[in-house]
Amino acid sequence: MKQFKFIVVLLLSISLVIGCADQKILERIGIVTLIGYDFAEEDKITATAAIRQVNPDYQSTVEIHSETESTSKGTRLKINLETSKKIMAGQMRVVLFGEELAKEGLDEMIHTLIMNSEVSNGIYIAIVEEEAKSLIESEYKTVTDIGQHIYGIIEHNTQQQQAISSTLHEVVRDYYNPLRDPIIPILKKNGDNIEITGTALFHKGTMVGKYSADDTLYIMMARGKFRFGNLELELPKDGLSTKDDLDVIPVSIDSIRSVRHMKLVDSNTPEFDLKIVVQCRLLEIHSSVSTADRKVIEKLEKSINKKLESEISRIIDKSIELHADHFGFGEKYRAETRNSKLTEEEWHEKFKDLKVNVKVQTTIVRDGVFE
Repeated sequence: MKQFKFIVVLLLSISLVIGCADQKILERIGIVTLIGYDFAEEDKITATAAIRQVNPDYQSTVEIHSETESTSKGTRLKINLETSKKIMAGQMRVVLFGEELAKEGLDEMIHTLIMNSEVSNGIYIAIVEEEAKSLIESEYKTVTDIGQHIYGIIEHNTQQQQAISSTLHEVVRDYYNPLRDPIIPILKKNGDNIEITGTALFHKGTMVGKYSADDTLYIMMARGKFRFGNLELELPKDGLSTKDDLDVIPVSIDSIRSVRHMKLVDSNTPEFDLKIVVQCRLLEIHSSVSTADRKVIEKLEKSINKKLESEISRIIDKSIELHADHFGFGEKYRAETRNSKLTEEEWHEKFKDLKVNVKVQTTIVRDGVFE
């Protein structure tokens, strides 16, 4: 019996000690769900944060605070002075960077993020056309929580493979890889909506160019496996149609799946063969094209091959021009070159002369299904 009482007293003591720890009571803290950074005058940084506040009745509101300082840490301290609650970043979902700041370089910002133990490496990174501050502070008719709304846009489009996945983990992985560069989605305010308008190309921490949103599928095909997607193409007539007044044939394909095969064929140039095997469904095509004829389907597959080869070659050529290797050619070169001790400087010297032979092999696995 004495032993039992001792155990009970011990457990109560432990619970009291734990209860005395620094508790982050919800109504005493402000939860940062989104923060955006912009380049300001005199090499300063403007931080704009969306902070969710919960009152004692558990009703929540979102406040927007913006401050300018020399460092991101300095802006956070200033924002803390404006609020009556302690600011916590543990629930932050998205970090935005203005385009001008991205072009100046994000090296220090990336370093600060990974050094902050509160910040999850699963948060999304995105670039904003023009200013992040303007996008965050704008009023939207159907948006009550701008942080959650932007997170939902990025999460949805990433899962649907309509945008490049850019978690902090993925960006940092490519940033610190000497033979690979990051790419990050671009957001823009369009009236009452926020939309993904393209993809930013980086050389290490500096934005050097961008792709349009229409290029996303081609980027993903060239980077690796692609699980599903849809695409509208305009293909040359080339005997596909019986109508004389048609110059091009509009085609819609979906259920696209692709696998990339990359091979180094010349280490001196360097030169790669890039083969992409594609399976898709023919969703829609002009009524003058007979899909019942297998020979027509074969012509259509060849025409799709040429179109995809042209588009993928175009985006790769642009990355070479901008010295942004986000397709992993440097990693493949080092892996397939015996005794290679390739440095970042050596690879980017070789990268400007890179030659890539793109070959696409398309198979239409189903046709005649209309939605």
